Amino acid sequence: MRSRRAIALGIGLALELLGCQRAAAPADIPSRVASLGPPNLVLILVDTLRADYTTPYGFAQDTSPELARWAERGVVFERVRAQSSWTKMSMASMLTSLWPRSHGIREAQDGLAEEAVTLPEVLRKAGYATYAVQTNGWLHQSFGFHQGFDRYMFPKAGGDPRLGQASLWPHADRVVEESQRLIDAHDRSRPFFLYLHFMDVHEYAAPPHLKTFGTDSRGAYLAAIRWVDDAVERVREQLADAGVLDRTLIVFAADHGETFGEHGVHGHARNVLTPVVWVPLVFRFPFPVEPPVRVPTQARNVDLAPTLLDLAGAPIPEGFEGRSLVPLMTGEADEPDRPTFAGLGVPLFPDASVQTAVSDGAWTYARNATPSEDDPEAYEGKAIAPGAEFLFDRHLDPGENANLVDREVAEAERMAALLDAHIAKQDEGVVEKGVRIDPSIAERLRAMGYLR
Repeated sequence: MRSRRAIALGIGLALELLGCQRAAAPADIPSRVASLGPPNLVLILVDTLRADYTTPYGFAQDTSPELARWAERGVVFERVRAQSSWTKMSMASMLTSLWPRSHGIREAQDGLAEEAVTLPEVLRKAGYATYAVQTNGWLHQSFGFHQGFDRYMFPKAGGDPRLGQASLWPHADRVVEESQRLIDAHDRSRPFFLYLHFMDVHEYAAPPHLKTFGTDSRGAYLAAIRWVDDAVERVREQLADAGVLDRTLIVFAADHGETFGEHGVHGHARNVLTPVVWVPLVFRFPFPVEPPVRVPTQARNVDLAPTLLDLAGAPIPEGFEGRSLVPLMTGEADEPDRPTFAGLGVPLFPDASVQTAVSDGAWTYARNATPSEDDPEAYEGKAIAPGAEFLFDRHLDPGENANLVDREVAEAERMAALLDAHIAKQDEGVVEKGVRIDPSIAERLRAMGYLR
């Protein structure tokens, strides 16, 4: 006798096939989404995931088969850059559609102030139920990231015997479990926005049977990607099981990447060069897109919130600094690469730089901070190589190995001027200073080396 879950899953899949098997041309994506009524929105955020280590972005080993299936029927943005390599700064930009210079978060005890306008707040005003399952300490509700959510879940961390390692943060299974509870309890008369944040890749965590990519840290990182991809597949199955997949847009994104020795550092939150800001962005629509779309135009994580609001038919706040990506995915716009900016505030690690960067698609320029005239001790003993400049030719040197700042002087000056003009627009931000960090969260952040 078939289990009730198997029967329900079969019904859900049948409904999906009946309702959404007809493919949509890229130009028809907005009208097909609109025909569903306000779609359910699921944002899956994988912490510390660099794009080029995933299957849809050409990685040689099959780290992400589920994501590859989405790419074969949806929309992939090939060149997306995050706004920081530190989660708190990056996610503040993603959820408020503000550049780091505008939201103002730069330090460990900074949080989002109440006046910040967030994506879930706008969606809730548009009639959405808003849920989050959060697993990163920097996004704890004490830092203000719960704004706009009806439910902001932060599951207790616990060891998973299958992983064979201690856990500082909740692992993928806990996220999937809480996701199931939220989906099951949801009032189907309203659309929902569900944000799921996975920390397993950040922790290099995976069960033994998936550790087939090597025994070094890079191999553990790849196994963690495979583990989270499996969890993402289970989330899709949950939506099908509940009978809502045919009305749900799922977006796969990351807050920043990871380095394995590039530019002499390991990890993240040390600089804002390409290995730590090039992130995946894949859209899975409730219907296949035929032909599937791969967008080569450079885009930014700051563009994600206005894109989701655009597809939901909700108003985009005037203060949002990103722009909808819908014209790029439909082919309506043939625009040049979008310039993108990134920043890293007061260092969390001894080998980190206080750095800002700009990329216009062809060139990347980055500059380390120098002590300011009004506060000469601000970065004393904290910044690596104060005032150092970096210029990379993204076409000839995509790995950013050759610093051309002294050879391509004109390009360096042009890019520096672009960065200066951007920074000059800095305002007071939407930041709350001196936030008291929850003691249990502070203890775990300290264990990871973020706090001293």
